[in-house]
Amino acid sequence: MSDAGAGALLLLGLLLFAAAYSWLKSQGDRPDEGWLPREIANGELAFAERRFESKRLGLVARLDRAYRQGGELHLVELKTRGYFAAHASDAIELSVQRLVLQEETGERVSSVAYVAVKQHGQGQPRAIRVDLFDEDEVLAMRRRLLELRRGQGHAPSPAARRKACDKCGHRAVCQSTFGDRQ
Repeated sequence: MSDAGAGALLLLGLLLFAAAYSWLKSQGDRPDEGWLPREIANGELAFAERRFESKRLGLVARLDRAYRQGGELHLVELKTRGYFAAHASDAIELSVQRLVLQEETGERVSSVAYVAVKQHGQGQPRAIRVDLFDEDEVLAMRRRLLELRRGQGHAPSPAARRKACDKCGHRAVCQSTFGDRQ
């Protein structure tokens, strides 16, 4: 075989190796999302780990995932918990994300979203569908929060479950009102 032929074969081999390596690397970078609900399983990942802001509403949100499917965006919030459940706070967080994302992108965002809960020590997350609050409800909750921070309005009451209080950002306010609920 001539030097030119050997060089051409070597170049062809390197090109094939580079193409195969590139393809394998792209497959490894793509997360396994077999847990996605079928409504959005074939959707395109539009946004991941991105911050959005609404100047009109005075709200900021950092969303985990948004998938484009069926002419609208669908939100997914990723959580790791010791149990399989979605909370009202998840629906509130996703509702804020919906308003801010819709305003900033101009795209329609679904009024339902998913909380993908991965239990400690388990493999794949499982998605829980949640209905989202509309703009008026979110803004009413925001007004209530701001009133409480200013010491106005009706005093908050502690949560029915002690564990809900443990991680609450307003625990210090409640402790001054209700004492430590040990």
